[in-house]
Amino acid sequence: MRTVRVLLAVALAGTTAVVPAGVGPVLADRAPLTAAARVSPSDQPCGWRASAPKTYDNVVWIVLENHSYGELVGDPGSPADLQAPYLNALARACGLATDFRAITHPSLPNYLAMVSGRTGGVDRSCTPAQCPQRRRTVFDQVHDAGGRWRVFAEAMPGACRRTDAYPYVVRHNPPTYFPGTPGCRRNDLPMGTPESGRLVNVLAEGRLPDLTLVIPDQCHNTHDCEVPAGDEWLAQVVPQVLAGPDYRAGRTALFVTYDEGAGGVAGQSCRRDSDESCHIVTVAVAASVGPGTRVGTRYDLYALLETTERMLGIRRLLGHAADDRTRSMRPAFGM
Repeated sequence: MRTVRVLLAVALAGTTAVVPAGVGPVLADRAPLTAAARVSPSDQPCGWRASAPKTYDNVVWIVLENHSYGELVGDPGSPADLQAPYLNALARACGLATDFRAITHPSLPNYLAMVSGRTGGVDRSCTPAQCPQRRRTVFDQVHDAGGRWRVFAEAMPGACRRTDAYPYVVRHNPPTYFPGTPGCRRNDLPMGTPESGRLVNVLAEGRLPDLTLVIPDQCHNTHDCEVPAGDEWLAQVVPQVLAGPDYRAGRTALFVTYDEGAGGVAGQSCRRDSDESCHIVTVAVAASVGPGTRVGTRYDLYALLETTERMLGIRRLLGHAADDRTRSMRPAFGM
């Protein structure tokens, strides 16, 4: 398999975005790619490449915390739009999955599911020492393909920290739960800030590792702060992804998603239940995504894993990412 690069970012939404005039929602799964849409990413984030690459060099995940779809997505000027204007602007400029679901509650089993295809039976918060996980992850897949992975965790005081050091919390740092994953102390690193540090340098220099997970602290992920605080954080981080050499090459995809919605019950099956605590926001960003794309297909966090694996050219899917009911998001979003 060709060496590929992916950025998985766990973060939150910002306040302003450059959105091209006249770009609005479309009724089809993909917006038509007009000549006017084939512009550089400096003019608009999506719709400037006519077709998707067969495999991607980078996939970016931004995973937010504990807010449901209806709290965050709305028409211009609505309460949801006013508290998360960057998230909504990005969704209007690119693609939005309107029926996307978490796997369960609380946060930790969703992170485990995202990277391994299973929750491992975890239905509570626990430390890596209390509930170590013994199965393969997407980190192993990238490593076995000859690639490199990194975690950049905001506020983490040292490499591969396996206990909380507030505002860093370990339950949002999934590699620490998998003792078989290679090179945690080498690859799971402090992020720095949105203004300076390892992540900023990597983005500016166009040298993203094959797989990178960026973890905001407990304020910037909106767990302990209001939504606008996280939206402002995202408005600092995402433009650096979109302006970097990797994204401008047209072979990088970004997903902004949530781990779970607000409320719910520990151990709840969001694959079975349809209440609002399971309904989360997922925005798809890539050069080939038609501006204003809306997709109503039922997806979940296992679908995000499958989509990422397929973007990387990985054929052997992990856990429930291989289920018949799990669907790749690539065709509907033109990725």
